[in-house]
Parts: sequence; structure tokens; C-alpha cells
Amino acid sequence: MTAARWLVLTWRLPAASSTPRVATWRSLHRLGAVSLTPGAVILPLTEHLLEQVEWIAEDIVQRGGDAYVLPVTELPETDEADIRRRMREERRLEYAQLRDAASRTRADREVAALQRALGRAVERDHFASAGRNGAERAIKQAARRKETT
Repeated sequence: MTAARWLVLTWRLPAASSTPRVATWRSLHRLGAVSLTPGAVILPLTEHLLEQVEWIAEDIVQRGGDAYVLPVTELPETDEADIRRRMREERRLEYAQLRDAASRTRADREVAALQRALGRAVERDHFASAGRNGAERAIKQAARRKETT
């Protein structure tokens, strides 16, 4: 049997309040999940991500919803390529935003916030997206500017 390579979370939450749906989506976004449908996301399968997704699924159930964590061993090649491309593109855009913000940074606390945001982006960059080095350089340059002022 082939080892699972992907992790899919499908869920449904009661329609009474949007708060649980927003909280769920934010949690999944922090992990770098890509949406397949309004109630399903996919991530690469790692022990860390499996643990995090299981916690999110448990939270969904506690909020009165249904959630299923599904390891996936194989996807059609074109689907897998599309998912990887979407994940890389989301991180590339995030890195570009960080790079641009670093060029406008004027305060030490802003540099520290950018460094934390970069760390979070790197954690959800599952496929070495373009732009990471540029964002890192821009934030380091912003930190050096603060040191000389």
C-alpha cells in the first residue's frame, strides 16, 4: 500500500452563525491549506499538520458540525500539480506583501512584526515558493535601517 501524501479535511458547520466558519477558515489558512470546495481543504501530509487538522476537526465537532480528516495516497497528476501551484502562488503573494511592507517600515516594532509574519509564512510554505529570499532580504535591510537611525 502506498503511503498517504495528502491530507484532506471536509467539514460542515451549522448555518446559525458565521463565527465558527470564519474561525475554522482562519485556522486552516494559518496552516497553508488550499480550498477544494467551500467545505474541504487539502494540505501535504506531515505529522505536524495531521495533528493540527485533527484539532481543528475536533473543534468543528464541538461546535455542532461534522468533520472528517482523510489521508489521500494518490491524486491525478494534473490535480496535484494544480494544488502545488496554488500553494506556491499564495505564498509568493504573501512574500511580496512582506517585501513591500518592509520597504515602508519605519519603526522597530514594525520590523519585529514583519519578522514574525515571515516566520508564519515560512511555516506554511510547503513547497519552497518564489519570493521567500526577497522577503527575507527586505526585512533584514529594514532591520539594518533601524539600527543605523
